[in-house]
Amino acid sequence: MTGILTAPMLPTTPALIAELRADGAVAALVGTRVRGGEPAPRTDTDPGDARGPGEYVAFVVLVQLDSPPHISLPIQRSEIGVNCYGTTFQNASAVWGAVVAALHGVGERVKSNGLGIYLSHVEGGSQETDPDTKQPVVRGTIRMHATAQAVT
Repeated sequence: MTGILTAPMLPTTPALIAELRADGAVAALVGTRVRGGEPAPRTDTDPGDARGPGEYVAFVVLVQLDSPPHISLPIQRSEIGVNCYGTTFQNASAVWGAVVAALHGVGERVKSNGLGIYLSHVEGGSQETDPDTKQPVVRGTIRMHATAQAVT
């Protein structure tokens, strides 16, 4: 017996990264600093995202928490952790608010890779301090229902 999926599942996090980078309110706060998995590292030519006190910059990191396929339909139910870092707690909350406005309750759309998103919504909004950098951060979860394979 074979499963319902005939090809690998489409990833959802890259689609959300592209949406957030294209959103004017998010871009006004973080530029293009919307990442998947972890902050951009420090290099010889770039100080990276996660900097020390007095050097903080606003940025967003999305981390896939779960994305199980439906047992009999080519769809997936994704949960993506969203971490909105700011220069202050107020700035982190502003970044969080822009992310919520960009993704909460947004319905049907099809991405360039054929991923069909039925609905996305945002939950949470816990204000914290990053344990490594001491940078203000607001954390929550993006939940979405999407196709598991390209819509044609």
